[in-house]
Amino acid sequence: MANSDKNTFFIVSGEPGRIALITEALGKNFPNTTVFHACDWFDVKYKVENVRPRMIFIDEYLPRGSGMEILAKILKEKANNGSYIVIMSYAADPSMFPHETKTGRIQFLTEPDNEDAIVQCVSKVISPKKEAVKPDYRLIHLNPGDVLFKEGEDTKVVYIVKNGMLRAYTDANQSGRVTLGEISSGEFVGEMGHFNHEPRSATVEAVTDVELIEIPMSSLDNVIFSKPSWAKALVKTLAQRLAKANKALAG
Repeated sequence: MANSDKNTFFIVSGEPGRIALITEALGKNFPNTTVFHACDWFDVKYKVENVRPRMIFIDEYLPRGSGMEILAKILKEKANNGSYIVIMSYAADPSMFPHETKTGRIQFLTEPDNEDAIVQCVSKVISPKKEAVKPDYRLIHLNPGDVLFKEGEDTKVVYIVKNGMLRAYTDANQSGRVTLGEISSGEFVGEMGHFNHEPRSATVEAVTDVELIEIPMSSLDNVIFSKPSWAKALVKTLAQRLAKANKALAG
């Protein structure tokens, strides 16, 4: 992890509110920060050549053009090889830059207006102030009958079941409570909220003693990209959900 006396950042965005939020988050959580910003290529080129920032935040969409076009021009310049890149996009696509994402030079920030997500991205490159960064995930334990989350609640975290079994049900049906299925070891729980950005569609409670890994939504993409086994577990869970849905329709 890099650490120097001065940490210079560059924000490429046309949203003043986002620029202000990121600037504040960087100043609060990292030492000796200086932040520059611009929203078009000519301004970006001039400032980057003179500043050589440690990290560049780039919005995917800009008022007068594409952030991806500016990123491509930055990557072409060998003098910019020392700058790390954070792409601010609601949909992360590492396949666009497979080599750079694998080496860690490029990261995706899917919640650019979330301070925790900003800090977690930057902390992979620059040492934060003491106790500034929060862990990407934590372990929790449920006893039989404990409710993990309730139908209609806001979706803020997603879970992976390490051990045990849970049951999902809904009370929204007029005929009464309907069991939707059981969730066992190795499966994700609550993952759909990450994709549809909607409240919980079911209540989930523990059937047995359960141990889970809790991951904040703001950290999910970065955690998944850094842990292939968890990425496989997510794909497996989504495939199982789809197969059950198709079977229900066929029935």
